[in-house]
Amino acid sequence: MSYGIGLAYRFSDQLTVSADVYRTEWDDFILKDSQGNKTSPISGRPESESDVDPTYQVRMGGEYLFIMPKYVIPLRGGMFYDPAPAEGSPDDFFGLSVGSGVAVNPFAFDIAYQYRFGRDVGEHILEGFDFSQDVDEHTVYASVIFYF
Repeated sequence: MSYGIGLAYRFSDQLTVSADVYRTEWDDFILKDSQGNKTSPISGRPESESDVDPTYQVRMGGEYLFIMPKYVIPLRGGMFYDPAPAEGSPDDFFGLSVGSGVAVNPFAFDIAYQYRFGRDVGEHILEGFDFSQDVDEHTVYASVIFYF
């Protein structure tokens, strides 16, 4: 189960800011096989031995619109905390995003860049091997919308 709450405030026609908090109950994520064995898909351990905690995601961002007579150009930015479920305690991941686009009736084009990173994460993957890793993810998102 996952649930969250968020707020957005529009200061003007041009400026909006928002924030939200989201919780996922990873400790209730259990796989039951055909023999009735219950296992945590996160840790691979039997349910009785698994110690996977829920995670809380936190996001904050803003958007400023440059409103022109025939088109609109949005400028967006945000930051987030996005932990990954893991045995013992969640792995901490953080991120930043920026984006823009253009809206000209009847089309809207958007593009965004996201940087997500985690340091010393993944220890639970190869337990007993003193393994962890630093993660740097770079992602570009794009969309085209046709309004009719």
